[in-house]
Amino acid sequence: MRSLGRAVLYGSILAAAWAVPAFLTDRVYHLAPLLVGAVVPLGVALAPPVPRPAIRVAGAAAGALLALGVSGLLALTGHLDGPSLLPAGGALAEAVAFSPAGAAIGLVLGLARRR
Repeated sequence: MRSLGRAVLYGSILAAAWAVPAFLTDRVYHLAPLLVGAVVPLGVALAPPVPRPAIRVAGAAAGALLALGVSGLLALTGHLDGPSLLPAGGALAEAVAFSPAGAAIGLVLGLARRR
């Protein structure tokens, strides 16, 4: 359980590194939700000792929620406006799609790494 808290801290630091420049420059950082979503489950999976599967899934959920929360904050303040890398929707739709995708990628990579 201690690995989950530490991984959420890492994810929070990365989320701050995404949100602060977005507030200061009004730029959209397209891959940031993907990275924030992925860093938490990867942090959980790579921490010693090898965590239980339930803790790994909790890490993926925490990563997705953290990325979605920061996306929501940026959207509410108008700092997530702009074009998208996806064919339809704006930057908010992109962030909503990339957050759970990043968490799923982090979970799969973490499971593959610690077998």
